[in-house]
Amino acid sequence: MVGAGLAGVTTAYELAAQGARVQVFERGGSVAEQASFACSALLAPALPGLVEPEGSAPMGFRLRRWRVGAKVGEAASQLAALGQLSMARTIALRQDLGLDDEPASGLLVALADAKRTAAFDTRLAAWRALGLTAERLEAGEARLREPGLNPDAPLTAALALPGGGVGNPRLFTQQLRQQAQKLGAAFRFHTTVRGISTDGSGLMLRHEHTPPMEAPTRNIERAAGDTVPQPLGSQDERFDAVVLCNGLGALDLLGQRLPLAARHEASVTAPLRLLEAHPDLGPKAGWLDPSRGIAVARIGQRVRITGGLAVTDAGGRYAPDFEALHRALQHWFPGSVLHQQVQQGSSRRALAADGLPLLGATPRAGVWLNLSPGGLGWGLACGAAQVLAQQMLGGTPALDISALGPQRLA
Repeated sequence: MVGAGLAGVTTAYELAAQGARVQVFERGGSVAEQASFACSALLAPALPGLVEPEGSAPMGFRLRRWRVGAKVGEAASQLAALGQLSMARTIALRQDLGLDDEPASGLLVALADAKRTAAFDTRLAAWRALGLTAERLEAGEARLREPGLNPDAPLTAALALPGGGVGNPRLFTQQLRQQAQKLGAAFRFHTTVRGISTDGSGLMLRHEHTPPMEAPTRNIERAAGDTVPQPLGSQDERFDAVVLCNGLGALDLLGQRLPLAARHEASVTAPLRLLEAHPDLGPKAGWLDPSRGIAVARIGQRVRITGGLAVTDAGGRYAPDFEALHRALQHWFPGSVLHQQVQQGSSRRALAADGLPLLGATPRAGVWLNLSPGGLGWGLACGAAQVLAQQMLGGTPALDISALGPQRLA
């Protein structure tokens, strides 16, 4: 495995649980330090068209997106089924392994005006055709479920997504990493994979110990065994298969070009304001506002708001607008957090023009991909890892996800 984020750790666990010997390489000092560090906390079924990237995407990406727009029917159906499987797998892992990632049930989608409500009526019909449902709530019912909503914020209706909720993706990753280690999975941190070559006996992976040049800027609690002494210089190791879970970093290791862009997202996390006189401050679970492109989630005694979705070229720069996130939080849940203790962050993920994940075998024998663009939180992670592990070990996959494979970008 290359990359110890949410995708890498879930896949490592599923492979180890099915009897594979697993080695995870991570250039950082612990799990979930990059895109999974402060990503959206939403756990939602995969609903096509619910959230779209914003910002000025490169012209080449917009052209590719227009070309593939009418070709995602089968892929959308498989994505919807994978989302349902993944939600169930997440719940099963929580229960079977005793994981506690600060979960909360409930996810509402804001329909702020009559125009947006009418537009979503069309999408509801398309979702039903994929076997997905959502409950339509009047504004008053939505406010009863989320009593911390601003009474002055315009709201015509809301959608309640079945099975939706929230959870702390980084905490989930940390706890699942420990479970994977109990099954024999090994983690090698501060190690950068430099290349993958092929010989008659399998794949030769070249990696190098890359200790940090300076102290990390994040206040991260490190688990025992995060850093194991490694020899300096390049090392070669042979593996039967390699799974790339390192986002856009996979492009440098694939040995082939893929038309991928970068999808950026900003986040703000702050402690919930606790007032005895106002016990309903902040969200109870998850709140999604498609009109602003933001998601608000309650994770324990904190609130996280994510948004500012933008698309650039793979190496493009991104300037997060954190003030816009603060304004959106104040619009929906005024006075709900302590602004003196705010944590700000941004993430970057690989994005195909059709907006779908890249899951499965590449044309290069033995090299697999597990790349997800995000957008609705981390709801696909556990299901994608389970099906991918079943494919790799020659079992019968729980689902057909062939339409989500990287071959579609050829």
